[in-house]
Amino acid sequence: MTPPRSLLLCLLTFLVAFASPSHSANNNKAQAEKELKILKAAISDIQQELQANLEEQSEAQQNIQTIDKQLAEATQALRNTRNQLASEKQKLEALKVEQKEKTVLREKQRNQLATQLKSAYISGRQEYVKLLLNQEDPTKVSRMLEYFRYLNQARIDDIEELQQTLERLKTIEQDIQTTLVSLSELEADQETQQAKQVKLKEQQKVALQQLKDSYNNQNSRLSKLKRDEQELAKVIQSIEKTLRQFAPKQSLDGLAKYKKKLQWPAKGSLVYRYGSNKLGNRLKWNGILIGAKEGDMVHAIHHGQVVFSDWLRGYGMLVIVDHGKGYLSLYGQNQTLMKSPGDWVEAGEPVATSGGSGGSGEPGLYFEIRYKGKPQNPIAWIK
Repeated sequence: MTPPRSLLLCLLTFLVAFASPSHSANNNKAQAEKELKILKAAISDIQQELQANLEEQSEAQQNIQTIDKQLAEATQALRNTRNQLASEKQKLEALKVEQKEKTVLREKQRNQLATQLKSAYISGRQEYVKLLLNQEDPTKVSRMLEYFRYLNQARIDDIEELQQTLERLKTIEQDIQTTLVSLSELEADQETQQAKQVKLKEQQKVALQQLKDSYNNQNSRLSKLKRDEQELAKVIQSIEKTLRQFAPKQSLDGLAKYKKKLQWPAKGSLVYRYGSNKLGNRLKWNGILIGAKEGDMVHAIHHGQVVFSDWLRGYGMLVIVDHGKGYLSLYGQNQTLMKSPGDWVEAGEPVATSGGSGGSGEPGLYFEIRYKGKPQNPIAWIK
């Protein structure tokens, strides 16, 4: 797969702009957004060409891609719904706590106001009668009237506070009812999405079996694996060639200084080691397979920029992160992708959730590190 001319021109434009002094010095937001748009357009060219190559794949391989993508969308929708549910439940609990506090405050305010009004009524009538009957000094009368105005204002303030409490209680009750309706709708959505996810997983198993049945013998399986590796190599070559030629001053510092310092991209046992036999002894593993559980978070090993985030034959839902200086990290056979091309990521930031896409059949994370396009032993970087 030779990279299209438009791809190289787009990437060239992006990388020249990225390396320019004006970008680093001014950090202009508009310029950065323009560069990001160019980068996304360039990566989109790669993805479109991969999609065009889909016609060359068998029907079983096409089914795998279709179902993997549908399952990723359904799983992401389900995760979003569950997050919304958790948020709404938390909101409901907070509203109930506030409702309880405001109810106690309301009763306290009512009792306090009732006591004040009763006391003021009794003492107030007596004071006014005394003032009138005794015909006291006008100066004293003025002071007493000011005192009564002060007491009346205090009672008015108490009444306004009670009114505010009652209004807040009314609002809380409305919010509780709205939240309950939202929870009901979200729970219904969750049931629908769970059913869709289960159905797609069953379809995925069927498609995987069809793919296995399509291999007449071990040679056809070997041929398929080699084609998968070649397609990945061409995608990486397209990216690496452009970065190497046109971005010698990029800010990313690579991974050379971080051997034995980086965290594992996912939790799980080491199922296959780099360089171990694959398909008997006819191929070698270019990366490692980590036995992560389905749905576990997959983390970027180091700061970088996402340069690929899509389905790739043989590797399923794949994320590729550029770390600069010719270094790339690859995270394959994921269930869902959490980043888009152009996104910047930090070490430890989630980029995907592990799964069994791409026809792997078993959940886990396929992980590679490449330097100038060549596979490296990831264990050399992970502590």
